Amino acid sequence: MSNPAAQIDAAVARRGQPMNARANWRMRAVAIAFLAIGIVLSHRIEPGIHVKALTLAGDTPALEFQPAASGPHPVALLAHGVTASKETLFRFGEGLAAAGFACYAVDLPGHGASVRSFSPAGNVRTLEEIARTLGSVDVFVGHSMGAGAGAAAVRDAGLSPKLFIAAGALPTLGEQGPPLLLLAGKFEEFFAPDRLTVQTDTRLVISPWSDHALEPFDPRLVNAGIEAACAAVGLKPPAAPTCWRWRLAGLALGMLGAFGLAFCFPKLPLRMALMRGPLISGLIIVAFVLASGKWCGAAPHLRRIPTQIVAMAIVWLALKAAGSLRLQSWILMPVTSIIAIGCAMSGAPLFSLLAALLTLVLLVGTAIGRMAAHQGSRRDGDLGMAIFVGYAIGQCLPTFY
Repeated sequence: MSNPAAQIDAAVARRGQPMNARANWRMRAVAIAFLAIGIVLSHRIEPGIHVKALTLAGDTPALEFQPAASGPHPVALLAHGVTASKETLFRFGEGLAAAGFACYAVDLPGHGASVRSFSPAGNVRTLEEIARTLGSVDVFVGHSMGAGAGAAAVRDAGLSPKLFIAAGALPTLGEQGPPLLLLAGKFEEFFAPDRLTVQTDTRLVISPWSDHALEPFDPRLVNAGIEAACAAVGLKPPAAPTCWRWRLAGLALGMLGAFGLAFCFPKLPLRMALMRGPLISGLIIVAFVLASGKWCGAAPHLRRIPTQIVAMAIVWLALKAAGSLRLQSWILMPVTSIIAIGCAMSGAPLFSLLAALLTLVLLVGTAIGRMAAHQGSRRDGDLGMAIFVGYAIGQCLPTFY
């Protein structure tokens, strides 16, 4: 005779399966809606501004921000920091264009979509070439490395703006240099605020919350830079830009939708089991590119694929080694955190910042790995984590080839 209790359990399980399937479909529908709304919101820009991609000085990728109003406009040139790209300074470009500037943000050699190899001297030459191409530059905005390259171009007389704005940097412009505005966050890792305040011949604006990596997005710093740029060329400052809030909300909604889809990702047939990790990590990468590519520079570039493949392989081997020692994949995060703290204490802020950013990437990668391992295996999770982390690392590292 069959077991009555077993029969009841089987009947309950059969009734629960359609309900679980319907719940999963509802979750997927909501996640897709979040992702779609997030992508739409993330592409909003200030009214009356036209943004397009173009190439300057032969082979330098750039973003052009143009006001809708016709007529001559003062020119602003923007240069990003190390591991960043032209999209990083989108908020400055958008705000300056809203104020009436024709604004150009460029990819320095080895960064973003640039086909040039990275070198400090190459950064300076690129900015000088761009300045000659544009004819004149009224305002220069540089973050970190970009400010250093711009300062060297000023000293070489290849760049002569009416105002030099440096975020997260302390550039030396020379005796004949233009007026200087310093922008920094209270938690700036490279230049302590008390060190910046001794510059009596410059204006200084310190934000109470941002650090070196967040300075290009800080509303207070962006608004201060726009007001100073307007004063330098005799323009009336516009109302503070607000569309960045919609883009931030769009990023949050889009990634929430993407992680929701990953969480309820269906179990794959046995013949496709190896695709679970790549599919889930690919879903998150595509969602992030669509929801942040306009102002974060996450879009893929063919030139970066070799670096990304090498980074993926290294992360995969590290995860395999952790698995052989019966350690969880999250063990990589404490390692990079310790490195970040050690570099900070030993006076190496650049490596400390890079290790901290890597820890953040590993945190997201670990979450992706857990979702890939759900209804799968640890191998699926490790592969998904390695793909995401390798892609992110390859996007940021400067290319030397």
